[in-house]
Amino acid sequence: MKKFLKLTILLTTILIFASACKKDTFKSVKDVKLRVDFSTPLNASKIDMTKQTPENYLVALKSVTLIGDDGTPDFEIFSESDLSSSLVFDFTDVNTTHSLMQGTTVPDGSYSSIKIEIYYLQMKLNITASNGNEPRNIRIYLSDDAETEGGLHQPGDMIQVSDAGTEEGWLLGNGQSPDMSPVAPRTAAYTNDENGDGLGDGNVWFDFAGKPGNNYGPFGDTEFMNVPHPVYETTIEFSLIDNGGENIILGFNVNNCWQFEDKDGSGAFGAGDLDPVNPTKWHMELPIMTVTLE
Repeated sequence: MKKFLKLTILLTTILIFASACKKDTFKSVKDVKLRVDFSTPLNASKIDMTKQTPENYLVALKSVTLIGDDGTPDFEIFSESDLSSSLVFDFTDVNTTHSLMQGTTVPDGSYSSIKIEIYYLQMKLNITASNGNEPRNIRIYLSDDAETEGGLHQPGDMIQVSDAGTEEGWLLGNGQSPDMSPVAPRTAAYTNDENGDGLGDGNVWFDFAGKPGNNYGPFGDTEFMNVPHPVYETTIEFSLIDNGGENIILGFNVNNCWQFEDKDGSGAFGAGDLDPVNPTKWHMELPIMTVTLE
């Protein structure tokens, strides 16, 4: 079976490696904040694809922990029990910052890295529809709540979300042409409608050689089957950018993070880009991260 789509998520782009002898000592740190950079240019892909920076960016975090060094114990900034209680941070510009702290301060000491557990990322992206390009909220799950919480999501699922925050259905699947309308239930997402009943058959996938939906990853993508599961986590080794001050700033650079082959020339991703004969390339880059004291 030929591949219909391909999602390549480059997990290594989120890592910033420190010098082996670098030690970062923190004293009198009052807050840890998250900030998103929409504009700093990045060489985000070696593949020649159309690149788009989202209009806004939203991240749901389960936990953030400072990893201690030289005898300093790890410091857990927060840890939530499940998806429904995860901390959600919404960004519309580079001037927005959100505090990650919950009424405490960072103990003095040396910290070499930060561990982050991520439930999902959400972006406002242009999607091609009958009336032209429409901005839509696309949520990309990095973690699995189906296995652990009786939820509906597998890692890599792409969900359309209303401006009010309600999930409307999956991004890809039966009935997507011409408007990329949300698809539900999940068994209808990512499938062909061989029976003509509007539900898809839950087995014949647009991509990845018919992988069933209970495989981890976007439509069973083996790239995602190798990441930490069920909750996605990454550890960022950092060399501190020290601008003085009392706040640790975690910076997410999301410039050009959405990338795809624009096969119909619309300037946005849509049903006209989905080609079963010549598989469409598309992926979401994870944010490049920096750690700054300011």
